[in-house]
Amino acid sequence: MKSFTEADTELFYDKEDSLYRSFWDENGSLHWGYYDQLDHLDSSSFVEACQRWNKLMLEKSTIDSSSYVLDIGCGNGNTAIWLSENTGCKVVGVDLSEVRIANAVELAARHPRARVEFYKASATDLPFSNGCFTHVWSQATFYHVHALKSALQEVNRVLVEGGSFIFDDLTTPRLDISEKTKKHVYERLLFSPTFTADEYARCLNTLGLLVVEDIDLNEHLYKSYVALSQLAADKYPELTDAYHHMQAAINSSELGWHFYHCTKVSDRLAWIYREDSSTSLQEKYAIWSRSYDADLFETYRASPLASAQCLAQHLCDQKAAIADIGAGTGMVGEALAELGYCNISAIDFSAPMLKVAANKGVYHSIDLADIQAPLPLSAAYDAMIAVGVFTFSHAKPTALLNLDPLLKPGGYFVLTVREDYYCNDSSLQNTLDKLNWQLVSNKSIHIFADESMNILVFKKWLTNDLLKGER
Repeated sequence: MKSFTEADTELFYDKEDSLYRSFWDENGSLHWGYYDQLDHLDSSSFVEACQRWNKLMLEKSTIDSSSYVLDIGCGNGNTAIWLSENTGCKVVGVDLSEVRIANAVELAARHPRARVEFYKASATDLPFSNGCFTHVWSQATFYHVHALKSALQEVNRVLVEGGSFIFDDLTTPRLDISEKTKKHVYERLLFSPTFTADEYARCLNTLGLLVVEDIDLNEHLYKSYVALSQLAADKYPELTDAYHHMQAAINSSELGWHFYHCTKVSDRLAWIYREDSSTSLQEKYAIWSRSYDADLFETYRASPLASAQCLAQHLCDQKAAIADIGAGTGMVGEALAELGYCNISAIDFSAPMLKVAANKGVYHSIDLADIQAPLPLSAAYDAMIAVGVFTFSHAKPTALLNLDPLLKPGGYFVLTVREDYYCNDSSLQNTLDKLNWQLVSNKSIHIFADESMNILVFKKWLTNDLLKGER
């Protein structure tokens, strides 16, 4: 397949602006539409569908009058001006095409209320300082960027910590692309195959842009090209033919369209421990579920492994019923399975995290439940293990009182907590004093660079009048 440069893309859009205005959108907007009725084919509703997509993206963006927005691939400036006029935000638009930037500047002069600026610039070398934008917005642009990861790194650089990246882009759902699709779709669009939708999300997460939400837009892309093939038919039959190839490529999963809403999170652990009025802990774990293992595997996995090994020193029966409390993506379950345990249940309040855990095949059962409330479970467990669950801004120690009825007399509870939390949280100590548990072992380990963890193994005695051990 041919390779392309930024100069190729710039020349293409400099030359073709007037052509696209003649049938796509006379005002110069150039992206695809979102349809409220996918089964209703009406080419006259195409521009309305494009406007609907603008509104839907704006609804998901949290952009308001205090926002400072970068629009990458701003084209003729239509969306940037619309954003500013509708929210009061300040928008800076960049585009490779000198022709389109000139058009955008001219259009802005006719909209004096809009707080907008436009510059010719590459997405791979943005002329802005670190962390200066609250939002980065883009539509139908990044598939043209041939150094895509460099451009995404630039997005991360110019975003403020906690800022939002809202964009849509074409995807490559499969690698085995036909020669016809290469010629009539990818080469015509100056587009080299990139990511599947899931690969794109993983790349974003790896670069520090956690995916909050993503939407499969393939059906809307297909309908957009059905409409465009009709709109171009009279003037440009060759484009109509090209758009038929686009439809075929979408149907054969050789081309896709996807939306991503990301937030910049450089330090995932600081973010997860920090109380945040705008995002609940459950929402944070749902967001993090896609990259949790990749982010923490090398550094954090020592804690699940050591915790499972501490349990194994006391529980010899590998068929014993074990509950993994706050199982998350299943790291503890994996560690237990490696030691031969085969009757493990996962309990967590995050469905996306449990979905990852279930796919690992180490759990006998999966239970979606919040341990902060009495659990609607009838099982009795020989052991329970909670690693990193009871800590700052996470489960309150009183949740242990909800778990205790599910632990058999004589059973073991492994509680792995940060040393500073164990030593300084009076609520944890008070709750442990209420339980008929004796501390039978306490092991200290180090994870990350400077964090000590205590692996506490308790045994639940048969009667309440037995003396508890030292805590």
